Amino acid sequence: MYLSYVGIRVTDPRRSQEFYERVFGLEVIDGMDWPKWTPSEVACVLLRDPASGQRLELNYYPPGSPYAAPFAPGEALDHIAFRVDDLPETLERLAKLGHPPEKMAHYEGPFSKGPNLLMAYVRDPDGIQLELFQSVKGEPVPYSPTKY
Repeated sequence: MYLSYVGIRVTDPRRSQEFYERVFGLEVIDGMDWPKWTPSEVACVLLRDPASGQRLELNYYPPGSPYAAPFAPGEALDHIAFRVDDLPETLERLAKLGHPPEKMAHYEGPFSKGPNLLMAYVRDPDGIQLELFQSVKGEPVPYSPTKY
């Protein structure tokens, strides 16, 4: 298991991406196709610091999205993501500690089953949302500074 990235909510993903690239030298490693994107769509961009390998995900949720919330400066932490080796086992362990998976609008059940990843969300003791995800192959994935 390893800490994968920190995700923050932004009000203008293009502007925020440009800011983090220009000011801090972060590089896009996964992102939106901006010419085809419209402000009515969810946007997600993953940036990496080439010096440290640390990653920052910029998230935009348009009005009407089940994840949209009023924006208050300083309260924009969206989630912290951990890549885990065994998602069902991790969820079981967390549930026993009083942190069951959250019900999410974009999937049914305790976790999402995508083509490449299993994914779930829980809250830490202070209510911070934690994303947990695992490769569908079920094998431990070594840390890579250019992938999730």
